[in-house]
Amino acid sequence: MIHIILFGPPGCGKGTQSKIIEKKFGFFHLSTGMIFRDHIKRKTSLGKLVNFYINKGKLVPDQITTKILVDKVKELFQYKGIIYDGYPRTKNQILSLKKILNRFSLGKINLIFYFNLQKDLIIKRLLQRGKTSNRNDDININTVNRRIEEYNKETSLIWKNSLLKNNNIIMLNASLSIKKISVFIEKKIYDLMKN
Repeated sequence: MIHIILFGPPGCGKGTQSKIIEKKFGFFHLSTGMIFRDHIKRKTSLGKLVNFYINKGKLVPDQITTKILVDKVKELFQYKGIIYDGYPRTKNQILSLKKILNRFSLGKINLIFYFNLQKDLIIKRLLQRGKTSNRNDDININTVNRRIEEYNKETSLIWKNSLLKNNNIIMLNASLSIKKISVFIEKKIYDLMKN
């Protein structure tokens, strides 16, 4: 099974590219954010808990996120690949993901696409998305700023040590067009599948 991580700040286009890859290659698009929002919409106890963190612009704690991931991965054995959108977001989550893949003999992380985007563009995109999709965490400028701060503090450096010794991390300019980014990603996935 192929495992691809799309990594980067909120609003950088991970979700959009995940959907394109899902359609093109038949991989499963695993978005912790989408799972969280589904629970919030259904007003489950998990949804209420998750909503508390999201509305503050905070990361949902590792323990909760990883449990959700394990439950979901167990349902995906028939897929030839998984695209992780919004996970892992902490160093502990990287370790958890590696353990999960190992535990179920599902292979290893093959590619990590690292989306880079300037702060002003992130803010613009998130506020725009808030207007069109009614996502609570994108409507309020204060929450948006807190999410960016949280990303910079907690998430942006989790692959830092790996960047130097890991050639499966690919840097991407997320301000390019959706088409240019998807063509670039598709080529890398085709190259991977050839090997």
